[in-house]
Amino acid sequence: MRLIAIIGMLHQSKARFTQALIEVLFDETDRLALLDNNDVPLAIDGVMRQRLAGGCVCCSLAAALISQLGRLDADYALLPVSAMADPAALASILVSLRSESMQVTTVSLIDNLTQNHNPYLARKLEFHSDFQLYEPFDFSEAVHAAIGAPSFPHPQTPSPI
Repeated sequence: MRLIAIIGMLHQSKARFTQALIEVLFDETDRLALLDNNDVPLAIDGVMRQRLAGGCVCCSLAAALISQLGRLDADYALLPVSAMADPAALASILVSLRSESMQVTTVSLIDNLTQNHNPYLARKLEFHSDFQLYEPFDFSEAVHAAIGAPSFPHPQTPSPI
C-alpha cells in the first residue's frame, strides 16, 4: 500500500490537493481510501472514507491511525492531517510504518503566511516531508510528483545498512 500524508496549515489547500490526488488515482485503482484527519471534515464523495476525529494522528490518534492502516485493503491511502500536527511527531509515526508492504510519502503544503510569520514551522514542515509545495500551489505537477515520488527515509532516521 502507498500512504500519502498531506500536511500544512491551510484546510482549503489540503482539500483541493486531496481531491486532485483522488481524481488522478481513480484512473489507476478502485482500491483507494481516505483517512481524514483534517481540521474540518472533507466533503469528498466516491471514495472509501474514514474520519479520524477528536485529536491528531501525530499524538492522541496515532494508535487509531496505525490500527486503521493495518485493516485497510487499499492500494493507496490518503491522509490529510490536522494543522495542529507536530511535523516531527508525525514523521516519527510515519517512519515507523514504512516497510516493504507500506510506502509512505509526506507532502507539505507551505503557504506564504506560514513562511513569513512562522518560519520555524515552515522549516519543520520542509524537513519532515518528502516533497514540498509552496504557494501559489500548482497541483497539476505536484500530484504526479507525489504519486511517483519514491519513499525516502527522513534525514533524522538512520538508513538500514
